[in-house]
Amino acid sequence: MKLLYIVEDFAENGGVERIVSQKANIFSSQYNHDVTIVSVYRDSRKIQYSINENVKFISLDVPFANKEKGKFTTFYSRLSIFIIAIRRLNRVVSLVNPDIIFFTTTLGALLLPWCRTKAYKVYESHTARRFTPFNHFFFFTELKADAIVCLTDGDANEYKIARRVEVIPNFIDEPLYSVKDYSVRKAIAVGRLEWVKGFDILIDCWKELKKEHPNWHLDIYGEGTMRAELQLQINRLELQDDVKLCGRNENIMDVYPHYSLHVMPSRYEGQGIALIEAQACALPSVVTDYIYGASDIVTSRFNGILVRQGDKEAMVNAILEMMDSEKLRQEYGNNARIVAQKYAKDNIICKWVKLISSLQSTNAPSCITP
Repeated sequence: MKLLYIVEDFAENGGVERIVSQKANIFSSQYNHDVTIVSVYRDSRKIQYSINENVKFISLDVPFANKEKGKFTTFYSRLSIFIIAIRRLNRVVSLVNPDIIFFTTTLGALLLPWCRTKAYKVYESHTARRFTPFNHFFFFTELKADAIVCLTDGDANEYKIARRVEVIPNFIDEPLYSVKDYSVRKAIAVGRLEWVKGFDILIDCWKELKKEHPNWHLDIYGEGTMRAELQLQINRLELQDDVKLCGRNENIMDVYPHYSLHVMPSRYEGQGIALIEAQACALPSVVTDYIYGASDIVTSRFNGILVRQGDKEAMVNAILEMMDSEKLRQEYGNNARIVAQKYAKDNIICKWVKLISSLQSTNAPSCITP
């Protein structure tokens, strides 16, 4: 079967790109599907996630829109770029002739209704719809998609007129190691250095936390457009010895076990892969109760603490509570590892296999257990 994935920019190092690369590799190597990944935008950066040699990669080489010369110019540039993307996508689709096309991210949702094909069209919602740019145009996506796949029940409820909506959460690899020493006074936060991740909030909180626990240290892993701004914030608050921007780590699952606390201050998420990964490594988490997904993973006072969105004082108090008690960190951490088991890769891939089989109405093979 021919599967085609549409990704906005495969050179990005976010969760969407990681999940797509892993699914492409699995469907190619374990299920013998003919898989192609199409990246829409022109980007000279090195691709961050590896794909098998049997997985084909195509760039539509579409330039980014000009957003620096006023509203009218920006609108005209975006519209022109969108039309270019439609034309190039349809040429590639005609060439590849896939059986199923998976559209990801906001751009994928907008392109889906304009894709001329007899293939089944599936939209993968990786961000809660209400926070997705241009989501008022998703009406057309709902009408044209053969299926919409959401990460959470809450997001699925946003799609009222779609002919089919499925909930398939993100998956993670089984960690090789888990936390052994909860006496370590180190916290970790992981994600793209962008506004939506809320690291600016966490850094502000750390200024207050330092007063009570000067021996605790915070490491933030990830890259993004806010790196310079966040570093300036760290310098301004005189936290250079307490908070470190560590960049991107290729083997982040091997990094988590060296900490005793995970913090996720996101303003919103699709679901939060970093949260699931941290939990799988037996890390307790302090998490903002973002819409949607946080409460699906973290039960407050069981495997972490949920904090009301935008409440810095509550964030500080929750982190202080975890810092104060090694026993509590260990208790919540042990529970976290149990909770994370439902996001194991094999379990989630089975859901995708069933979806693909049902779209094709074939007697496709059952899930393969490596």
